[in-house]
Amino acid sequence: MTDFKKDFPILEKEVYGKKLVYLDNAATSQKPGYVIDTISDFYRSDNSNIHRGAHYLSEVSSEKYEKAREKVSDFIGARDPAEVTFTAGATDSINQVACSLEPILKGNEVLITGVEHHSNIVPWQLAGAKLRSIPMDSDCNLLTDSIEITDKTKLIAISHASNVLGCVNPIKEITGIAKDHDIPVLVDAAQSIQHLPIDVKDIGCDFLAFSGHKMYAATGIGVLYTSERFSDIMPARGGGGMVDKVTLERTSYLNPPLRYEAGTPHIAGAISIAAAIDYMQNIGMDKIRMHEHDVYSYAREKLLETDGVKVYGNTEKMCGSISFNLDNIHQYDTGMILDKMGIAVRTGHHCAQPLMRFLGTEGTVRASFALYNTEEDADMLIEGIEKVRMMYA
Repeated sequence: MTDFKKDFPILEKEVYGKKLVYLDNAATSQKPGYVIDTISDFYRSDNSNIHRGAHYLSEVSSEKYEKAREKVSDFIGARDPAEVTFTAGATDSINQVACSLEPILKGNEVLITGVEHHSNIVPWQLAGAKLRSIPMDSDCNLLTDSIEITDKTKLIAISHASNVLGCVNPIKEITGIAKDHDIPVLVDAAQSIQHLPIDVKDIGCDFLAFSGHKMYAATGIGVLYTSERFSDIMPARGGGGMVDKVTLERTSYLNPPLRYEAGTPHIAGAISIAAAIDYMQNIGMDKIRMHEHDVYSYAREKLLETDGVKVYGNTEKMCGSISFNLDNIHQYDTGMILDKMGIAVRTGHHCAQPLMRFLGTEGTVRASFALYNTEEDADMLIEGIEKVRMMYA
């Protein structure tokens, strides 16, 4: 099995004198040296503001920024780079859509799932929409036959993969239902962009949101794909760089994508996403997915076989995250003890309180995987869990 750890400098670090086993990738992924060097080289050699300067550095920075947009567009199968907007992250992307669609959403309904992150709940509430959840069974499979579209349903907003359970939702089936009713669909791909192939045209979504920092790029940078169908919606942010003509009476806006990128963007962040895509594509996306699938399946099977461990969720397709608890041991205590063994996991409700209520628990321990994780990491997690259980026996 290929070991990619050597590409990630931080994974050489020891924690409390123990080898670091990093299993908190759903929160943020570590960065390969290639991405770190790309960011550093930009600030050392090319740093300048974009789109406004006639000087050399501005032209170089602008070109790298726009080439990053093109690379993202190709990576997600968009028709045109103009459909790609750089944002501050998946949360910011979703909030921008909520702001832009507020006149349509206010007093109407957004259909979501029961596994959503708060970032795909709260923005719709702030926009004045009422939320309704697609029913699911005890294993967290969506009951798509029970989807009900009413005249109040103005948007379907769903995660591609759960940040808690790792369950992968049937996106194409849902977008097909939405299309039959002419309802737009937003897909939160924050937990899938680094694990699964994504083609927005094949999926048939109108909006797609994801973050750079979960796919080996910088923090504070994200992407919002907006289909041509919604290319003329009102911008959610105003300021420099997105205007055509400004008077005290009225303002006209540039064409997408610049009309949605007010102010100075996170230029190095956008370039880091392009570098992360280069890194992954140089390895080979199929190779990465096969490796991740093997490690994830191995870890999940080991957890299911471990006495006293309850694993949550069980859908046909899963990736990334596994949530579990140990009998009669608080999830926070489990996480703290694992940390002292050098094993980084996440504990709590994972910004998914409605899901926790559905599961009947206050929180879980979450182990989440990336391309640099190995079966050895999973074995060390199981060994750590056994030590936790022995301490509480």
